[in-house]
Amino acid sequence: MITLSFWQDLRYGARVLLKNPGPSLIAIFTLSLGIGANTTVFNLVNALLLRPLPVERPDELVAVYTGDFGGAQYGSSSYPDYLDFRGRNQVFSGMAAYQVRPFSLDIDGTNDRAFGEIVSGNYFSMLEIRPALGRGFLPDEDKTPGERPVVVISHRLWRNRFGGDPSIVNRTIRLNGHSFTIVGVAPERYTGLTRGIGIDLWVPAMMIEQASPGGGGLTERGSRSFQVLGRLKPGVTVERAKSDFGLISAQLFAAWPQQWENVRKEPRVISLIPESQAQVPLSFRTSLVLFMAMLMTVVGLVLLMACANVASLLLARALSRRKEIAIRLSLGAGRGRLIRQLITESALMSLLGGLAGLLLAEWAANLLMTVKPSMQPPIEIDLRSDWRVFGFTLGLSLLTGLIFGSIPALAASRPDIIATLKDKAGVGRAGERLRGALVIVQVALSLMLLICCGLFIRSLRNAGAIDPGFDADNLLMASMDLELQGYQESGRRNFSGQLLNRVRALPVVESASLTDRLPLGATRSRATITIEGYTTRQGESAEVLMSSVAPGYFETLRIPLQRGRSFNERDQAGAPGVAIVNETFARRFWPGQEPIGKRIQLGYSPTGVNESPYLEVVGVAKDGKYVSLGEEPQPFFYLNLWQRDQSSPTLIVRTRGATIDYLPMVRNEALALDKNLSLYDVKTMKQHLGLSLLPAQLAGGVLGVFGLMALVLAASGIYGVISYSVAQRTREIGIRMAMGASAGAVLRLVVKYGLALTLIGMAFGLTASLALTRLMKTMLIGVSATDPLTFTVIVLLFMAVAMLACYIPARRAAKVDPMIALRCE
Repeated sequence: MITLSFWQDLRYGARVLLKNPGPSLIAIFTLSLGIGANTTVFNLVNALLLRPLPVERPDELVAVYTGDFGGAQYGSSSYPDYLDFRGRNQVFSGMAAYQVRPFSLDIDGTNDRAFGEIVSGNYFSMLEIRPALGRGFLPDEDKTPGERPVVVISHRLWRNRFGGDPSIVNRTIRLNGHSFTIVGVAPERYTGLTRGIGIDLWVPAMMIEQASPGGGGLTERGSRSFQVLGRLKPGVTVERAKSDFGLISAQLFAAWPQQWENVRKEPRVISLIPESQAQVPLSFRTSLVLFMAMLMTVVGLVLLMACANVASLLLARALSRRKEIAIRLSLGAGRGRLIRQLITESALMSLLGGLAGLLLAEWAANLLMTVKPSMQPPIEIDLRSDWRVFGFTLGLSLLTGLIFGSIPALAASRPDIIATLKDKAGVGRAGERLRGALVIVQVALSLMLLICCGLFIRSLRNAGAIDPGFDADNLLMASMDLELQGYQESGRRNFSGQLLNRVRALPVVESASLTDRLPLGATRSRATITIEGYTTRQGESAEVLMSSVAPGYFETLRIPLQRGRSFNERDQAGAPGVAIVNETFARRFWPGQEPIGKRIQLGYSPTGVNESPYLEVVGVAKDGKYVSLGEEPQPFFYLNLWQRDQSSPTLIVRTRGATIDYLPMVRNEALALDKNLSLYDVKTMKQHLGLSLLPAQLAGGVLGVFGLMALVLAASGIYGVISYSVAQRTREIGIRMAMGASAGAVLRLVVKYGLALTLIGMAFGLTASLALTRLMKTMLIGVSATDPLTFTVIVLLFMAVAMLACYIPARRAAKVDPMIALRCE
């Protein structure tokens, strides 16, 4: 019986929607915007944080971390550590190790840069990954270093570079100048163990010297470059595994105390967390979760506004059907039955809006992948919808239909039956108050979004105006990996010197230099140091940010030297080691002293015995921004690149004019020295800085779009409720005008009602904004979370839009002909 009545309600609801297509389409379109925005953001959350790896039983996988020397909990492990973990544990049925590395990939003479994973031989078998073609690695390929040069390539690389050739297995490619035989193609949806990074290939760890020259061997316990993953045995919990690895940690500390202690002389801690929480690097996970939570909050507010708008529309339509509802009640229909009918209509409308929103989300996903920034390693996010996205959209659509449908259903199902049947029933104060409350909600939510949007826009403008510590104009950059090209240390030094001289000789070049790390780049380097005359306090980290730069670096970037000198050509390999520190470094470690002539050592020894050679400080550079534009001043030091190995330097060129136009000249000089050299990350410094602004730009853009959407919804809500009020009060307005009320008085009467609703909503919105924006303060640059200017400008803008939304129906009311109005029933 229930099923029959449900289908009756559904058919009747469909007829009602088709009978009034205009309002129905407006409501469906409004809901599609709100549901589509929520589905788009959830699709991103699902891709980055929720979707499990496309492997067998992913819930059994656990990430294993080793605490680093500075005390951080989630560090990587050495290969000997991995072997000990695998051999000593009682809780995992298998363990695998992997690390992400760049490769110089040569396919039929075309050299490109690729990213791959160097993995233990049991990688594919432990993860239970079935290759699309060929096989994974065999046990024999995990025994002898350098003996079995095999590689598994990604499905994307197979499709894009080999045209999906089904006979690809046993074909040879060259990696870093060495021949490797393709033994398999990974499944289409498998892109590696680090979410968001596109992996091109997999190489067994036994080939690490060929795959990653100088990247740390398989026997050095202090070379911690591998991530470790384990698969739990049936019935074993993560908590039990943690207990087991606590014992292993104590055993390894007892056996190798120097390699297994941290800065506090305590044993390093082994941490285990489910792999589902480790697919995004843990150093970024908290920031990513906060950013996603902010986006979900924003789109949730947009959906609430859409619900309020549609509820107001449905309330007006339900009240216009009060005679129909009164007749059905008088004939014996129960109130619950009528409420169910009205909610069924709204649910049907919401489901149609959800379907349209899902299509909108698919379009938005394709758009996101076309505008993703070009980065190294490349971004690869699978935004294809799955059952989670469909389930989320379905659940959200039904919940939305229930929320915005129940309010008008409850209000419309209690008419004055006798008065309604005699056509003497009005809208009622309850209905009018309810529509006003919905407008207040819209105004409050819209104001919150607009204020957040304004703060991010101001933050973005401030970030663009921040001095990064160097002159970014007319700078061109190009990176290269000489080690992957097969150059030895002396060859890399000779190549770098020759390239620098050739580029400096170009007439369009003002100056040029080399560095191993760009400021404000995606990667950074820290070095543990010993400072002469300075005693590290208990628990204080001895790690400081640093980079290696060639002579001419400070002149090319126009970084002022506050005292001392820059590096010069006399500071070659074999000469006394030199360093340049920044102002914060000098103030922190030598307060009130002359830093020129002070000495530091790379490496740290808690006993005070450090055998590394001393480096003399020869200059103090101006402070700059090294990690992010919003960071506080922090210690930083520079080493001379000529006195260090130059495995993958970045060329920085200051030109005399349009920067990117001179790229072919610079590229030709590099290719003249090595025709197989692959330059990557070729861009201007302005483009490079744009990556550091990307989070603020993304937040500002998203909030800007949704803020504008919210403003339109709020304005339409105000306009709708005032228009409806005018239509219901036509007779009253006619009487007022017949008794002598002027058009201006009527105009003020109507506008006053609309502004009263707006001001009440703005009061709630401002109060909520003061609380919400405080949660965003860590994401803002150079602007307070309660910035008075932003709040004032947004309030004035909103008042202007609200005035316009009130004025249009009020002006129409002021032009009512009293004679016509008095005839209105």
